[in-house]
Amino acid sequence: MKTNETRNEIEEIIKEKHISRNKFHEYSKFHYDEIIRKFYYTFCDYQNFIPHIYLEHRYMHLRKNLEKECCAGFLRSCNWMTYLEEIRNSIPDSAEKCFLILSQGWVYEGCPEEITEILSETDVCGDFIILSDKFKWFMIHDNIEECAFLYRGSGVLC
Repeated sequence: MKTNETRNEIEEIIKEKHISRNKFHEYSKFHYDEIIRKFYYTFCDYQNFIPHIYLEHRYMHLRKNLEKECCAGFLRSCNWMTYLEEIRNSIPDSAEKCFLILSQGWVYEGCPEEITEILSETDVCGDFIILSDKFKWFMIHDNIEECAFLYRGSGVLC
C-alpha cells in the first residue's frame, strides 16, 4: 500500500542531500507496475500460488531454483549505517543502476551508493528490494528478521 509519507520523505532527502536525479529518482509512475510485475514473474513461484504480488519477504513465494545467501545482518552489524554498508558491499557485479522497490509500492531507479544513502536517512521503509536492472538478482531487506538476503536467478527466464 502506497503512502505519500514515504514518498515525501524520500523527496525531501533527495533535496537536502543534493542527490543528482541522474543518480537516484522516482521511477515513472506509469511504469511502476511493469517493474513490479517483471520482478514477480521472474523470481516468484506464481504457477503454484495464487498470483498476488507481495513486496514483503515473509509473504513472497520465491522460486526454489534461486540461489540464496544472507549478505547482511542488522544484529551482526550493530547499527543501521554499518548494515547498509554491508548491503552496499554485497551488491553484485558493481551494478551501475538498480531499482529500489519499497514494500509500500514505490519504485525508484538509481546507483547503489545513492540508494543506500537514501535508505540511511529514512526510517519508514519496512521491507525493501534492491533489484538488478537486468533482473538477474535482487537483494531484500526483511524488516522482521533484520537481515538482508541476496537471491540470484538460476536459469530463471525473464
